[in-house]
Amino acid sequence: MKKYILLFISILVIYSQLTESQPISNNFSKKQTPHSTRECYLFIGSYALADSNSIFVYRFNQETGSSKLVSAVKGIDNPSFVTLSPNDRYLYAVSETHGGVGGHVYAYRFDRSTGTLHYLDRQLSGGDDPCNLTTDRTGRWLFVANYTSGSFSEFPLEKDGRIDKALRTVQHHGHGINPLRQEGPHVHCVLIAPNNRDVFVSDLGLDELFTYELNQQNGNLTPGIPPYVSVVPGRGPRLPHFSPDGRFVYLIQEMGGTITQFAYSPGKLKTLSTVSTIPPGYQKKYTAADIHFSPGGHFLYASNRDDLNDLLWYRVNAANGTLTLGGRDSSMGKTPRYFRITPNGKYVLVGHQNSDNIVIFSRNPHHGKLTLTPLRIPVAHAVCLKMIPDHG
Repeated sequence: MKKYILLFISILVIYSQLTESQPISNNFSKKQTPHSTRECYLFIGSYALADSNSIFVYRFNQETGSSKLVSAVKGIDNPSFVTLSPNDRYLYAVSETHGGVGGHVYAYRFDRSTGTLHYLDRQLSGGDDPCNLTTDRTGRWLFVANYTSGSFSEFPLEKDGRIDKALRTVQHHGHGINPLRQEGPHVHCVLIAPNNRDVFVSDLGLDELFTYELNQQNGNLTPGIPPYVSVVPGRGPRLPHFSPDGRFVYLIQEMGGTITQFAYSPGKLKTLSTVSTIPPGYQKKYTAADIHFSPGGHFLYASNRDDLNDLLWYRVNAANGTLTLGGRDSSMGKTPRYFRITPNGKYVLVGHQNSDNIVIFSRNPHHGKLTLTPLRIPVAHAVCLKMIPDHG
């Protein structure tokens, strides 16, 4: 019996020596490969003047929720919306200003090894108060929405990330039924379809989602057939968003506090259903703001501002895309204009236009519920958040 016990102990000793050596090899390999899918770069646009930091770059650990400031940029007024090129090498930002020459759009080269942004150039945005921008999927064309002017502009992009002068500016005309908010057109967002051909432009002032067709070779735009889809008057279309599978478009409407679902097929949108973002019987002030899908598309999240200041989430029917309200929580700040779900779906980061930090919630991937964490990112007036992995 003693012989078997001694043999067993010998085997354990040998096994422990082998397993103890294994972490040394793993740690060494990690040191040789410092970038991990756990780490992301977080880009934050804010309302701040050019003489102070207004675009921030953080390294964010999407497993722990911890963050660390890497760099910041001065020299641009109110970069309220930022986007990255398809290859993540360049960052583009609006300068949301008005009067005189109007707003601008800025280009930066992103150095992934250091986490720093380097100014390249800027162009006039073609209107007042640019509030949203996006590139097409080839990275050759940049589209900028000018809110106050009710127009959008298209810019050619150079291979080195620089922005050429506007190829065109498309001006909308007319007004909506609300004389205070819809006295004229207010273009809020340009959305490029997965096929990189269909282009949808939301106009809060006209209660319409305009349709265009993009020639990705020369940048030409032609009106779609039909040229626009109307929503219920007075609701104020804000941000359209594709479902991850590309079958549906969901449009959050700022003034109406609603989300409308459209069936999408190349060149066409068909209205299917509408849900409210507002609690039943709510009488105080509200404006709906942002929507994002969870990874996999099982849940859709939205935010409301003003007196509500909340986040809500919907279950998405896998068969027909309809939304069922799952719950809502306080955003724990003032004016949650924009939020971001981490690529792994574990956290939701909420920027607050009128508060001094970004609030972080953990997210249950099975039923969608949010739980407030004590984690915060100390950026005031944060209004746009973008994330990319910190490895190429």
